[in-house]
Amino acid sequence: MNGMTGGARRRSTHLRRQIAGRLPVLLAVLVLAGCSVVERTASHRLRDEIARIRVAGEPLTFEELRAGQSAGDGADAAADYRAAAALLADLDSGPLFGLVKAYRAGTKSCPPVPPSTEVRERARLMLAQAEPALELIDRAARSEACHYAFNLETGEFPPFHPFRTAGGLLSLRTLEFAFTGAVDRAAASLISELRMLRVFETEPVLIVYLVRLAAWERAPADLPAVLGAGTLSQASLGDLDEALRRAEAPGLLKRTIEGERVWGMNQLAAILGPDWPDGELQSASAKRRPFWERRRLVRQASDYVAVTAAMTHAAGEPWPQVFGAMPAAFRIPKLFEPDMSADLASSLPMERAGQALAATRAGRVAIAVERHRRRQGKLPVSLTDLASPLPADPFTGHDLLYQGAEDGFVVSSVGPARAADARAVDEKGRPQGIGVCLVPPGR
Repeated sequence: MNGMTGGARRRSTHLRRQIAGRLPVLLAVLVLAGCSVVERTASHRLRDEIARIRVAGEPLTFEELRAGQSAGDGADAAADYRAAAALLADLDSGPLFGLVKAYRAGTKSCPPVPPSTEVRERARLMLAQAEPALELIDRAARSEACHYAFNLETGEFPPFHPFRTAGGLLSLRTLEFAFTGAVDRAAASLISELRMLRVFETEPVLIVYLVRLAAWERAPADLPAVLGAGTLSQASLGDLDEALRRAEAPGLLKRTIEGERVWGMNQLAAILGPDWPDGELQSASAKRRPFWERRRLVRQASDYVAVTAAMTHAAGEPWPQVFGAMPAAFRIPKLFEPDMSADLASSLPMERAGQALAATRAGRVAIAVERHRRRQGKLPVSLTDLASPLPADPFTGHDLLYQGAEDGFVVSSVGPARAADARAVDEKGRPQGIGVCLVPPGR
């Protein structure tokens, strides 16, 4: 019995040693199997999200994103814009925007007060030096199409600084023309500034949208000086109204999010390589990631596609419904680590976009008010006196606010603060309307 017991003990000890030796391998297999199940679930979800995008007819590749956006057979403004940007690449914009600030300060009173002679001489000299670039921009503004393509595939975006400089020069020229009483030339200069917004519409990703938004906010700031400088011709009023209408680019917000999703998905497909569950976007050159990274990356990719799908739908809603739909689409946790991508939910400035749109629409209503004043010899008592259909306040869906006075009028949105009175700017000085002084400078 003792021998049998000793043998049994030896066999038991041997078995325990075998199990102990194989336990790490067994645990590793179980972990791998668990990871595989989780990874497979996330991969199926990602594949389903991609399939829904295809069914909706939304772009998944850069080629699909650009479909229908080519310049066509007409004249294309892109070459002139590129040439102008090259001419302005080395211009020091610091003094330029100092001059613009001095000019705009003079437009805040009624009647407007021109800047000093010294400031105006400096402005005229700078405009003369920039004339070759400004002529290219004016010519580009007259072109019907603009196909200014960026290299989104490699993430090589163009330098935006020259276009910011160009916008400053156009503002300076517009205001100088307005102060000299050359109102039709001032209107044409402002139209060139509005038409230059097309440069940032071609390749719709978030950074480009933000650059365009900054330029869009600046353009309406020059409109009061143009409308209040004197009697614009009917042709200039019509051209300006059309330029303001086109500046809205109603489908751009939705297309921007689609473009951001295309760009993000291509980046994720390149990172995941053969683990990306859709062959059309797979990157054959990418190495297979370690299993402990794959699960997280596939899950994050699935979350990213899901939230951008919700955002795309929300961006397709009309104003003001988009304000309610967009926050609902943001109710997903942070998607990426800081070194991968910014969270769209915290970056997309919906209120600023609404205010820029409101200022643009207020400009169109101001033109309608001016046309009424010319026909009737007086300002309308309210916007209901205007016969033509008017664009709505993007924050309410109803008429913009209007307030007339003896020396001018204001048309504005209620803005994010839901102001009850007409205010051309909000408490931070951002334009959300138009204030027009009907007393020309020097009168």
